[in-house]
Amino acid sequence: MTAACLIAELGDPARFRSAGPIASYVGVAPRLRQSGKKCFSGNPTIPFGNARLRKALWMVVLNAVRCNPWLRQYYERLRAAGKPGKVAVIAAMRQLLTAVWSVATHRKAFVPHLPGVSAPLGAVTCKA
Repeated sequence: MTAACLIAELGDPARFRSAGPIASYVGVAPRLRQSGKKCFSGNPTIPFGNARLRKALWMVVLNAVRCNPWLRQYYERLRAAGKPGKVAVIAAMRQLLTAVWSVATHRKAFVPHLPGVSAPLGAVTCKA
């Protein structure tokens, strides 16, 4: 269901120049890049990005940080560095979107880079 939502909202993820614009489109970019005179620095709820995609990915990422070793390792590393839980979940959401963009662009299977596990030849790897 989430894959269908991603396809419906993004279209082809490979049309984006890199993974950063997808993160900005969804609204999980770590900083706001803007021009103009307005400054959105004090309000934590900036209504930028695609709320439907963030909502669709939220529970998926919460489950993934519990069950997926690749995202769990990334999430736990951020938590150990002192990041709040929700900030770490949003960062894991961006990491998942990076993997989606990588698979869509390279048209190869995604194989996460985990210590001690070698990737098969021709697979797209992503380091956390």
